Amino acid sequence: MQSSIPAEYLPDEADGPDYVHAVPEVHYPERINVAEELVDRHVREGRGDNVAIRFEDRTTTYAELQESIDRMGNALLDLGVEPGDRVVIRFPNRPEAVVSCLAAQKIGAVALPSMKLLRAAELEHIVNNAEATTVVVYDDLLGEIENALPSLETVEEVVVADRNGVDHDHHDYDALLDAASSDLDAHETERDDLALMLYTSGTTGEPKGAIHTHRNLLASADSYARYCLEPTEEDVFGGNPPLPFAYGYGDLVTFPLRFGASTSLVEDATPGDLLEAIDVHGITVLCSIPTAFNQILSKHPDGPKEYDISSLRVGMSAGEPLTPTTYESFREAYDIEILDGIGTTEMLHIFISHRHDEEIDPSATGFPVPGYECKIVDPETGEECDRGEAGLLAVRGPTGIEYWNRPQKQTSAVRDNWSYPGDIFVQREDGRFEYKSRNDDLIISSGYNIPGPEVEAVIEELDAVDEVAVVGSPDEQRGAIVKAFVVATESASPGDDLIEEIQNHVKETLAPYKYPREVEFVQELPRTETGKIRRIELRKRERKAA
Repeated sequence: MQSSIPAEYLPDEADGPDYVHAVPEVHYPERINVAEELVDRHVREGRGDNVAIRFEDRTTTYAELQESIDRMGNALLDLGVEPGDRVVIRFPNRPEAVVSCLAAQKIGAVALPSMKLLRAAELEHIVNNAEATTVVVYDDLLGEIENALPSLETVEEVVVADRNGVDHDHHDYDALLDAASSDLDAHETERDDLALMLYTSGTTGEPKGAIHTHRNLLASADSYARYCLEPTEEDVFGGNPPLPFAYGYGDLVTFPLRFGASTSLVEDATPGDLLEAIDVHGITVLCSIPTAFNQILSKHPDGPKEYDISSLRVGMSAGEPLTPTTYESFREAYDIEILDGIGTTEMLHIFISHRHDEEIDPSATGFPVPGYECKIVDPETGEECDRGEAGLLAVRGPTGIEYWNRPQKQTSAVRDNWSYPGDIFVQREDGRFEYKSRNDDLIISSGYNIPGPEVEAVIEELDAVDEVAVVGSPDEQRGAIVKAFVVATESASPGDDLIEEIQNHVKETLAPYKYPREVEFVQELPRTETGKIRRIELRKRERKAA
């Protein structure tokens, strides 16, 4: 057990998930360090000259990355960071973020990446809850840390990467690295020592700390990435998920570095920036969210002609359901399949997906990732449902749900050692799992169960609709009615005619009781920093109005 982690902050065995290691690649020795596996191993085995990071017009080899990690690790040790200490790392998608996370892990500390848009009050909750001792921060993001500092109870040191000339009186990132030794042996971490803490993006309330071990991180790459993507040293992973997003951390850190491949980092990427990175960095595996894929299509209709996209071989999508409309449109324009996946911050990465070389049905998420088991259970009885029947998804595999110091949440999220991410699925006769909704997004109207995302996918088929979110709005007679918040395209005319078109299209496609009885046109939808629609805000607004 890492010395500075209070045992009572971790779930006990009875409340934790039952880890299953069903594929041979996820069997690891008792002592293993994720940073050593992701970087040092490649240098030791002769891949030191492989490019690890592509950023702007610069490249960083594995040997160069190892030296930076070792210097940063020694700098953290010199500042008093001990095994088990939580280190907050606050950057956009830049190389310094990768260096800092891996350096913390190499010395046995716990990396805690922080979303860059968080304000002081949110940072105060997260940092104090994690009892972090050190903050490493990009100078452009320092302001909110300084605003929070008087209320941060455990932070002793702040390290600032000076890149924009922001005035401060904290430790200088570059000076610390220059002064530190480049010789560092990895701490002898055990495979079940904590390596990473990620706080949920808060679509359903206050952020919670999800904890992941050295073994969990490696297993996410040795299950999903290895089997569904089959990466090689020639691959370049790129995209715009932020690194503090579990999906982004896997896509842009763990996966490429596990296989000696490259990661393409783009700071604050716009759709145009992503297309340019595909062209310049030669991205082969494009990782993003449905919103971004749609933005690429809408904002750059001639993207395939304006940029060299020939390097692309596969796409990945998570964070929100990928609709068949988006899947087909992107495949037609960019000639690649997009693998939709379901994963959560708590589970670390994707556990249901198609594989890149199998027949993809865009109306389903896919099959359990090799190494994972999934079942659908009745939310009331806990009994396994028949195929074709909707229920709560239960999962077990080499990763699972473990919360930091949230015993009540832990007992509700793990039952009989199966993890319950909170999603409603149907398992079809062919074995594929079809997403219906988050449990919170299920609308109960006149006794009917209506999955909001199912209605959204149908409304999105209309050319006049750019984006849509569907929630339940309180209603005295029905309990709730289906309400759609719609962002119309620039060429559309929001009004009664379009409302009627939307309602009729849903009635003609789904059971008539699922149609939106109310439609409200909005300029934009509320989203988290990771791009997920904050339906909780829309539901709260409707309850307040009622």
